[in-house]
Amino acid sequence: MNVSYNWLQQYVAIPWSVEELAERLTLAGMEVESVSSADPGVSSIIVGEIKEVQRHPDADGLTVSVVHTGREDLTIVAGAPNVRQGIKVPVAPVGTALPNGQLIEAADLRGVQSFGMMCSEQELGLSDDHTGIMELPQQSKVGQSLSEVLGLDDWIMDIAIYANRPDCMSMLGMAREVAALTGSSITYPSIETVEDVHAVTEKLGLRVEDSDLCPRYMARVIEGIEVGPSPLWIESRLRAAGMRPINNVVDITNFVMLEMGQPLHAFDYDRLSGPEIVVRRARPGETLLTLDGQERNLDEEMLMICDAEKPVCIGGVMGGANSEVTANTTALVLESANFSAANIRKTARRLGIASEASSRFEKGLDPSGTELAMERAAELLRKYAGGRVAEGVLDDHAAASKAVDILVRPKEVERLLGIAVPTESVHSILSALEFQVEEQTNGDLQVTVPPFRTDIELECDVIEEIARHHGFHRIPQTLPASGAEPGGRTDRQQAVDALTGLLTGLGLQEAINYTFVHPQSMYRLGWDEREFGGLVLENPISEDQAVMRLSLVPGLLEALARNHSRQQSNASLFEIGSVYIPEDPGMERQPREDLRLAVAMMGQRNPRHWSHSNSELDFYDIKGIMESIVNQFELEELSWKRTQCPWLHPGRSVEIQLQGRWVALFGQIHPQTASVYRVPKTVLVGELNLAAIIDHFGRRLAVSALPRFPAVDRDLALLLDEKVPVGQVLAALQEAGGEILDDAWVFDVYHGEQVPDGCKSAAFSLRFQADRTLTDEEVQEAMDKILYAAKEQFNAEIR
Repeated sequence: MNVSYNWLQQYVAIPWSVEELAERLTLAGMEVESVSSADPGVSSIIVGEIKEVQRHPDADGLTVSVVHTGREDLTIVAGAPNVRQGIKVPVAPVGTALPNGQLIEAADLRGVQSFGMMCSEQELGLSDDHTGIMELPQQSKVGQSLSEVLGLDDWIMDIAIYANRPDCMSMLGMAREVAALTGSSITYPSIETVEDVHAVTEKLGLRVEDSDLCPRYMARVIEGIEVGPSPLWIESRLRAAGMRPINNVVDITNFVMLEMGQPLHAFDYDRLSGPEIVVRRARPGETLLTLDGQERNLDEEMLMICDAEKPVCIGGVMGGANSEVTANTTALVLESANFSAANIRKTARRLGIASEASSRFEKGLDPSGTELAMERAAELLRKYAGGRVAEGVLDDHAAASKAVDILVRPKEVERLLGIAVPTESVHSILSALEFQVEEQTNGDLQVTVPPFRTDIELECDVIEEIARHHGFHRIPQTLPASGAEPGGRTDRQQAVDALTGLLTGLGLQEAINYTFVHPQSMYRLGWDEREFGGLVLENPISEDQAVMRLSLVPGLLEALARNHSRQQSNASLFEIGSVYIPEDPGMERQPREDLRLAVAMMGQRNPRHWSHSNSELDFYDIKGIMESIVNQFELEELSWKRTQCPWLHPGRSVEIQLQGRWVALFGQIHPQTASVYRVPKTVLVGELNLAAIIDHFGRRLAVSALPRFPAVDRDLALLLDEKVPVGQVLAALQEAGGEILDDAWVFDVYHGEQVPDGCKSAAFSLRFQADRTLTDEEVQEAMDKILYAAKEQFNAEIR
């Protein structure tokens, strides 16, 4: 918001220069982004009066004028259409430099010497208007500097106003802030509304149908209006705020909005049907041509100000051309209303309109502010537009605002700020900000919040106001006392860090994918989309990212596909992240967030080099990685089984389970999935359910004494049905071997000419050891039990 230093001084005494004021406001939380002169560089331009006007003898579009500047008469040739005798205009004599850098020189224009220039607002740097010469008020003194006439000997502060402080989007609001800094009070403009004898109810009806969107609507009727230029002081104030003067009616409504923060609107009374004002939602199919010349399509959520037949204004956003004030307007309906902030914000965004009114309404204004602004504007229209104000005002007030009372404790002020603020200072600050303060017998303060401070709700909010104006710079820099312990990494975070280090050490690179995926991501993996439907986003960033992911695998496969399509055939990636599992179809509960780890690999095992052969990654590479991960956890009774996972090759994939719950899936990708994602069929993929085992992270070191007695090693080759899992056989052998079987492992699985069809040969190494020297009989007895268990449970035969 642009704040004029001179204008501000009309409401509050300022003992500081504009630079010091800007610094103090910034320290108090009102960030002054810049301070600049209001004068664009027109101090050398003077007021002139046109005495004579003649047509140029050799050019139809030019005129030759004699302009009196107070000291001399200048002959000036101009092409502006509004040059006429008697008006007062800004004159740049020969030798004057315009704000745009142009130097005025004497010139021969089609045979006539011109000794200066009459300027438009664009040439003066005041606005973009270049339709004609700028016309100055007739009371302007000839020869006076233009900067003095227009009140440009001023400083403008550009202040950032935050969304929770709509009260500061006005000169009076900023004056309150300054008054609190100076310890003084503000001077409000005197308002004395003189009314006509005719009652407003005889001239206008008012009906508010949607009070939820319009808590308060006030209207006055003002007749006898004479539309014309505004007084110079009003035009000066508008220019200081960055607004272009239009006419006295529009300028007065804009001036009051800038002064008090309450937007107003004026309708041409004679162009309203009824005449009646109806405040309602738009109806299907309604449109409105707004003041900017745009035809607006309306919807039923937009609030409209209507007459008895049609919409005439988009409430709180922009007026309609069908009720616009023109040069022929003689009577007005003056509106001062309060609208729903959320509705104004939605309407303005939907229509693409950003107006001065909407920027204030969408932050939330105080309904009680409508009355003072209405009376101020009515009085100015009476004084400067010749208006006769009808007796009374139409006022539909749906709900009266309730006063907010907050108990402020001096001890709490000291606790939050770290310093004690004297009670007298607290009284002074809050009173200047127009809070009502009543001290209680125990020293606490009962504070009543003014209605325009909608951001104040709690005791800490009031204490913040005290701190702002007492001065943040007066609070000493000390470390707060705290009994809190130093922060650290949680067990879960440490586990993730360790797994990340493990996988990067194994040569994999970490990938980070979006948690939003394609709605058919699980279907593309081969799952039934009806069974595995993810959580659908209400406002997705794109159609391809409309669902919360149920697996990390699709993201990694898409990453491999992108690399493969760009001739990057070697890639080993992993990702640790969350998936989101819906708890119920109705989505009444939050989805379950599970932590997963996924691995995806393709290409050669090692970079091309003469020292080793070029071999592709295979099932045992992904198996080794998954074993390395699982070995970081303290887990018992893990079982390894074939899996029917649809995105894994049925004969080259494994599922690891813990007590019936899946822990990991891994193997070679299913050919159909490889085709869908356009990756090689040899891609290896694995996903681990960290949520199921994260609490078991960290293996305990097991230390045992070196054996004192020798071990006995035996090898055993069994002929098995090829469908029998070797892991199950190994577990049965370990159980049958008893206490003296110290270890057992598989060292070979063979399919070949000497093995019957449908069978395989599995070779096991068995190590027997005890706390004594074992005899051949003890070892043989254990071997007999092992062979019996193999034959009984798996119909195995010795090779």
